[in-house]
Amino acid sequence: MDSYITATILLAIVHALIPNHWLPLVAIAKTEKWSRKELLIVTFIASLAHVTGTVLLGLILGWIGTTLAQTYTDYLPIIAPILLIVFGLIYFSVNFRHQHTSASAEKPVKSKGRWIIFFVLIMFISPCLEVESLFLAAGARGLDNILRLGAIYAQVSITGIVTLVLLAFAGVRMIHTEFIEHYEKRITGIVLIAVGIITFFFH
Repeated sequence: MDSYITATILLAIVHALIPNHWLPLVAIAKTEKWSRKELLIVTFIASLAHVTGTVLLGLILGWIGTTLAQTYTDYLPIIAPILLIVFGLIYFSVNFRHQHTSASAEKPVKSKGRWIIFFVLIMFISPCLEVESLFLAAGARGLDNILRLGAIYAQVSITGIVTLVLLAFAGVRMIHTEFIEHYEKRITGIVLIAVGIITFFFH
């Protein structure tokens, strides 16, 4: 289970670093002349929506994993690692850029409340699909472990997004985020393959 937790933390960090998760918030805050406190509140609400969508989908997949574990107990030590390796190979080979719908500073939305609704909806319907395979595999280890992964992912993702937004708002130049954005799928693939291999030998 430690390998799942480590992988969840790594994927949450990589995912949070993608500019589409925080750059639109900063752009709108500067355009609409929001205060640092207002930006912090909107960012927290939007990132919470993103995490909620991801964890809800993860809980569903975790439940599926639990059901499979009860049915195929004898084969589980082999099935879970193979699934992770397969997902890893898919992510590694299909290296398309991460596509979240981003907001433009010219978008005709004036009300802060409308901006909050806009960002919440966008973030909620854009779950982090990369981490979902870990929820599916963790389902074999029980509901407690699924919930633990969800809590860890939520904490790391929200902290990461809020931190990056505040740094960018303060004028701190983000370095190497283009590299993360371009190679996110390959990084994700390597992490999942590594977890699959480790789980296969140390289940």
